[in-house]
Amino acid sequence: MARAADVMSVNQCVDQMVGYLAPDRLSSVTWLSHEQTNLEIFPLLKAIPANHGEIEEVMNLQPAMIIGGQFGAPGLKSLVKKFGYDWHELSLPQDLDALYRNWEQLGAWLGQESRAHDMVTRLQTGLGDIQKNLAPLNIQAMVVNANGWVAGNDNFQDAYLRALGLSNIAAERGIQGWGQVSLEQLIYWQPDLIIVPDSLFGGQARATQWMDHPALKKVHSRYPMVKVDAGWLSCGTPALLRAAKEIQRHILQHENNPSASVFIHHVVNKESDHVT
Repeated sequence: MARAADVMSVNQCVDQMVGYLAPDRLSSVTWLSHEQTNLEIFPLLKAIPANHGEIEEVMNLQPAMIIGGQFGAPGLKSLVKKFGYDWHELSLPQDLDALYRNWEQLGAWLGQESRAHDMVTRLQTGLGDIQKNLAPLNIQAMVVNANGWVAGNDNFQDAYLRALGLSNIAAERGIQGWGQVSLEQLIYWQPDLIIVPDSLFGGQARATQWMDHPALKKVHSRYPMVKVDAGWLSCGTPALLRAAKEIQRHILQHENNPSASVFIHHVVNKESDHVT
């Protein structure tokens, strides 16, 4: 017999993860999950009532379980405990092993251990297959986020690059955690591949405009710059595999083109995230 919708999520990544493991249990998701995305799980989450992490919403819903993230909704966290609600919290993963532990922990909380185990296996197998294909190419890559923020050692984006069989040039240059790079550094470092997380924001922003600077034409990379949907990289769901497959396809497509100049390739593949 299916259980009632009794889980309130106050974290966007938790929204998605519970959506894969126990969608019928979700009584409320964060308002962020109602914002348009290219995630296939979006229609499912859009149909579930949204919350803004307010204690009044908790008292109205009376959830059996509230699940948050490590750094989100700190005020709510203290209030729900004061009023005796059941609070659970997932840590922010800095590597793939921590991500897999989060899936297993969430599966235990929801009574969906088998589904969680299958999800971990799916992610490990998918990333492992891509690593076998890309590691022999010895590619020095880097993910460049808005305002030039890049991931160094002890960062999930660094772990993700390594899981794909790519070397993270930012980590090799000594960056720990998060660091910022300038156009001059990008030109000097000459990465083989620049990956840019791209959002659905349709306007112009200084935080991202600098990646279109003509000076980047001086970065004679092995592969053209590629933009990947930021939503695919934000949470450790099957969308990570979708992004990984697109990065692999992009690399292999241009592998035999040694004169590739820097330009932006937008990922347009409509492959399903296979929500179950």
